[in-house]
Amino acid sequence: MKRNILLLATFMMVACPLFFTNCSNDPEMDAVPPSFKEVVINPSKPSMGDTVTATIKFMSAGKSWYKMEYKWTLSRYGQEPQYNVKGGASSLEIKEPTFTFVVPDTAGMYTLRVNVGTIQASSLFPNGSPFGSASIENNSVTFTVKATE
Repeated sequence: MKRNILLLATFMMVACPLFFTNCSNDPEMDAVPPSFKEVVINPSKPSMGDTVTATIKFMSAGKSWYKMEYKWTLSRYGQEPQYNVKGGASSLEIKEPTFTFVVPDTAGMYTLRVNVGTIQASSLFPNGSPFGSASIENNSVTFTVKATE
């Protein structure tokens, strides 16, 4: 009798993990897209010809994403966009996207607008897709370029 109990206990110790282990190769669904609060430029009051670094500041960094596509447009107030530059960020680490541009040599008020596109993740987003989208509260920054005296 003891031998049967010992055999049954041994069988249960070996068999139970096999029954309750997920043998699937399904990827995890734990990716979280980032959310952004604003676009910040440095220097904040650029002059004509200055090189400016723009950063899209995180509200929340998200999780398990590695590539984000975005597009920015620099336009002068009252004019059609003068500069249309597409840019993308790609990194194996989650970080705030930055890019640089040169301030035009024309005085006026300018708006730099950023639109965030597709986010790619190393696992799946809750909807089951490896692609998602990010939100950004304030996707533009305005600055004035004064004429040199």
